Amino acid sequence: MKLQQIIYACLIALLVSAKPGLADGHAYITNQGSNNVSVIDLTSRKVVSTVAVGKAPVGVAVSAELQHVFVSNVDGQSISVIDSRSNSVIEELKIEGSPVALALAPDSTALYVADWYLDRVLEIDTGNYSKQRTVSIGKAPAGLAVSPDGKTLYVSNRDSNDIGVIDTATLKVTSRIPVGEHPFGISISPDGRHLYAVNVYEDSISMINLASGAAEKIKVGTRPYCAAISPDSKTVFVTNTQADSVSVIDAESRKVIATIPVGGFPEGIDFDAARQRVYVASWFENAVSVIDAGSLKVIDTVSTGQQSRAFGRFIMKEFQ
Repeated sequence: MKLQQIIYACLIALLVSAKPGLADGHAYITNQGSNNVSVIDLTSRKVVSTVAVGKAPVGVAVSAELQHVFVSNVDGQSISVIDSRSNSVIEELKIEGSPVALALAPDSTALYVADWYLDRVLEIDTGNYSKQRTVSIGKAPAGLAVSPDGKTLYVSNRDSNDIGVIDTATLKVTSRIPVGEHPFGISISPDGRHLYAVNVYEDSISMINLASGAAEKIKVGTRPYCAAISPDSKTVFVTNTQADSVSVIDAESRKVIATIPVGGFPEGIDFDAARQRVYVASWFENAVSVIDAGSLKVIDTVSTGQQSRAFGRFIMKEFQ
């Protein structure tokens, strides 16, 4: 066989053996009312699969490395583990209490679970689900965010009005950061410099400098819920549940530069870096609004399941 033919055959073999479900990138939208997850192809912006999970799914965390999607089922008291290649549930992890937010360590070796009934955070070894650690935290832990270096876990304590700071090596609380009233969704900028905490009852977001500890509040829309940050850390997108909108914040000036109307009662939000789009799950609309990050306009609406929430980082990065 000629060298050119050998190279061609090898290329075909690589394409055939490529892991399905990752090449185009996907969004995994939890639908609390229909007990399932809508899988959206980010290129076609179409739902390509619907995966039945536990009762009342809310939180979500994705790992391209593991090819797994983790979903918290609040009423089912469990975590569904979805294989992203087959879009099927391969494990159901029972959780005492009520799991809400989920977050993964940067290397996907640990899954963190906020249990807001028992006021604690669980750490689950993703290589051995029976290997777990727990730490008590503030009242009604809701949102989770892990630092880019994986050394620190941040927890929004909804009913304590603060952010718990946890050393992931020891799983000990090292400090608490006061924020506004009823903090829920939290996010860390990709450059690791700032933590953003949404203050639901104050219609604001706290911007915290993680080096100095300095914090300031930025007013947004009515009853904000979650935030997503652009890959360059320059722009912050905040869902406003009772304004049916997304506030767009310039991180340098700390000013709202645009307000984008979206579907009713928007909750979960995430950034598709490859296509420079923002995906917003709307509880009342049973749909996802797709925003072009350049024009700051809604370019599409994708129908999903009932009561879409997608609380967490729900966009799986491109397969590399």
